[in-house]
Amino acid sequence: MNDKPLWEDIVEFARKKKWLAAALIIIGLFGLIVPVIPGLLLIGVAVFLLKPEWWDRLKKKVGM
Repeated sequence: MNDKPLWEDIVEFARKKKWLAAALIIIGLFGLIVPVIPGLLLIGVAVFLLKPEWWDRLKKKVGM
């Protein structure tokens, strides 16, 4: 099992999440030019990774 404390795993996950969001934004911007890649969808997922409180607001508005 992992000997690291839980907070180190949380910090590591937060860093990975930011890199994933940055990659999704770059691919999404590329997707705005290339019609095969869903650019706006990828940018939206990246924004929700960076700002999870926006997801909660959206769920309240939609009624989920």
